[in-house]
Amino acid sequence: MDPILRRVLAGLRWLLVGAAVAALFVGGAVAMGASTDSRWHDRHTVAWFPPDHDWVLTAAPTIDRQQAIDKALGVVPGSTVISAELDAEKGATVWEVELRAPDGIEYEVTVDSSTGAVLGRAQQD
Repeated sequence: MDPILRRVLAGLRWLLVGAAVAALFVGGAVAMGASTDSRWHDRHTVAWFPPDHDWVLTAAPTIDRQQAIDKALGVVPGSTVISAELDAEKGATVWEVELRAPDGIEYEVTVDSSTGAVLGRAQQD
């Protein structure tokens, strides 16, 4: 009788685990459905509006691409520009300028897009 009882209890254990996982999925879907945004009160959809600070890159930088490249070339003299991209770093908009020095070493120079200050220089691998 003991082996039969063990099989039944093992089967019940997996049945309970499966029921708990299913309850989490169903509960999550119900919670998302119940959390409709008040701006969409007449619709039955889930709406997500990101905070305004996530849209840092939508503002036009005061330092343009060429000015950022000039600042970066001042940090690594004699180098050639590989690329210059506008990016967000720690909540601030920056220019990331990649350069190749005459000896073949590549650098990434970070320039603040508002002030033009050089925030850092990193040697690439």
